[in-house]
Formats: sequence, structure tokens, C-alpha cells
Amino acid sequence: MEKVPRIIVGIDFGTTYTAAAWADASNSSQIEVPSEIAYDQKDRTVFSWGHNIKPKSHKDILELPLGLNSAEVISDYLSAIYKHVMVTLNRRIDKMLMQQAVVTFALTVPAIWSDAARKKTQEAAVRAGMGKQTSPQIYSEPECGAIHALKDLDDIKSLRSNDRILVCDAGGGTVDIITYKILEVTPLDVVECTVGTGDYCGSTFIDREFEKLFIRRMGSHYTALSPLHRQQSIRNFEATKMAFRDEPDQEVFYVNLPTIGDIEEIGVYSGNLQLTREEMRDLFDPTVNRIIDLISAQVMAASHVDLILLIGGFGESEYLYQRILAWANRALIRVLQPREASTAIVRGAVIKGLEAAGTSKTQITRRARRWYGVTTNEMFVQGKHLAEDRYYNIDTNQFLAKNQIRWFIEKVGGL
Repeated sequence: MEKVPRIIVGIDFGTTYTAAAWADASNSSQIEVPSEIAYDQKDRTVFSWGHNIKPKSHKDILELPLGLNSAEVISDYLSAIYKHVMVTLNRRIDKMLMQQAVVTFALTVPAIWSDAARKKTQEAAVRAGMGKQTSPQIYSEPECGAIHALKDLDDIKSLRSNDRILVCDAGGGTVDIITYKILEVTPLDVVECTVGTGDYCGSTFIDREFEKLFIRRMGSHYTALSPLHRQQSIRNFEATKMAFRDEPDQEVFYVNLPTIGDIEEIGVYSGNLQLTREEMRDLFDPTVNRIIDLISAQVMAASHVDLILLIGGFGESEYLYQRILAWANRALIRVLQPREASTAIVRGAVIKGLEAAGTSKTQITRRARRWYGVTTNEMFVQGKHLAEDRYYNIDTNQFLAKNQIRWFIEKVGGL
């Protein structure tokens, strides 16, 4: 019997950017676009997205269109991603193969998200068209990142059984931390050392601090900027943010301000806002300190860690890497920024999807994040059960205790 060709499409729906990657048995590719959508003011069924948004649309960013909720907006955005991916696949893959192929979508979500949030994401993907052939899969972001990073490490041979690897997935909105113990390197077999943690402390929180500084420094000049140019100024901070190293040989940094000339009294020269090295540290440190606190707590919960893998879009930040490295050196822990750290998650989702479609080679044993059980009735025992739960069952001619819970999955501690 001829094997049905399968194509796995990974979607990393991020706060600032969305990445899509796909692969079959022999080909792979990827795209990355802004996680933005803008609706027509008169017709809410018409919208632009990603790089196609017109600049003037930015003045209404973050406002939900009248009559639409967040789930519907996400579905609209994912539908645009779906259509773009399918058009691209049909351009790059043989027509006969595409007609036969089963396309499966795998979406990644932060590990700190609840089961309800994961379910809503899956439902949004189905409404977007991603469930036409198979049900969309929902994967944990740090788990996918770990799969790709560990398989792609240059010094994978240096890893040994019982090594403990902490994965720090630093994105735009969230940061997820999880630690794995390696049972086998080839094929990869790992177990979670402890339940993962995380928080909303991604790179967008640095952007918010810059926006506060920008408004404060500009003073009355701020009102002279149009909403579009204000937004562009904040966007221009991105390049400065990612390049910041906190090196002594660079004491000043610049952010381009559209339509602004010289305003020397507030530190604007030739349309560029000047920031000192100290000001840059002040923008970064509240967020970076929180990430280091999360890493420190995870290391304590896992007993010890041999290696930290820094992945995600914000994981490519030089300053974040240097701060984590300085902390880790004191604890005798290695730190690595894998290649293509920003796309490690979406690439890992594709690897995970391909393995699920075939013979799985990567084994990951997880620890329960919650207790799971069902309500039940059981034989009443004086002193064990509450008196108000006691009742007489005429079918069994016995006193039973109602409102009891039978646990079938228990939340456990670390290794």
C-alpha cells in the first residue's frame, strides 16, 4: 500500500511576530510576519495583515473592532496565515503531491497557558481553516524549542545521559522556563526535572519602558508627532534594543524619530533620540532581572543544571545573553544561544509533527501541572468524610459519601 505523503506546518503565533514553517520528508521552508491585523472601518470582513498593513492603520492598533471579540480577531489572522501557507505550498510542491498530501497544522503556545487557553487557540485554528484534513495540534513552546535546539546543537556529542538542560524560551510577551534530564542522547529521550514556570516578562515590556521614556523626554514636542510617527519611533527602537551589549566602548545609542530634526535640549540630533548606556540598562533591567529570578528558581527546583539553552526572539538579545551568562558563570552552568534561536520553536513544532506522523524518535516525559480527577460517591467512613456529605443509597442499602474526588493524575514534585 502506497504511503500517503504528509506535510507538517508549524505555527508559532507570537506577541510581536508569527512564524510559520513547513516540511515533508525532503523539503522545508519558513516565513515570519508581524502579528498584526487591521480591519476596514466600514466592512469588518475586509482586513489586511502582517507586512501588508498600510502605515495609516497603525493609529488604531490594539483596539478591537466593534462587534468582534479577541477569539474572532485571532481566527481572522490565522485564516490569513493559513491561506498564505497553502498558496506557498502549492507554488513550491508538485501539484500531484499536494493533491495526495495530508496537511497537518501544529500551533505552539506558551507553557504557562491554561488548558482553556490552549483549547481556545485550537478552536480558533479550526475556524481559520486549519482543521480541514486533520485536527490542529497544540504544542508547548519550550518543548518544541528544546527538541530543535538539542537536535541542532553543534556540540550535541558533549551531552551525556543524566545531564540537566534548562530551556529559557524568551519571547515578545512571555518567558517560559523548563528543565529536562537527558536519559538518552540518541534517540533523544528526556524527562522533565520539575514543572516548568514562566511569566509575562518578554521583550515588549522593554518596549513599554522605552515608550514611557520617549514620552517623558519629548515633553511638549510629543504632540507634534502624528500617531503614525509615534508608532514608527517606537518600532525603530527594536534595532537598538536587539543590538544593545552594554559594552564600555559605546556610551550612547540612537533611535530614529521620523520628521524630527534637531532638538538639542532633549537630546535629539539629526532626527535621532540619544540614549545613554545607563538609560538603556534602566529599560532592560526590570525585565531581565525577572527572567534571571525565574531561572534561579527553576535551578533550585531542579536541584542542579548543567546547561542553559536560550531560545526565542528575545533569546537573541546580546544583553540578555550576557546577563544570564554572568549569573550562570557563578553557578558553574554553561549557557548557549543555539543557531536560529528565534525560529527554534516553530522548527521544533515541525520536527515534533513529523515524528508524530511517522515513527516517533523523541521521547519526552512530562510532569503533571495539575491534579486531574472525577467526582464520585464512596462508602461513608466516620471521621474521614464530612457529615453533610453522608446520605443513604436505597440501591445498595448503604450510607455513602457524596462529592468525593477520585484522582487519576497527581501533581508531583521534581526529580
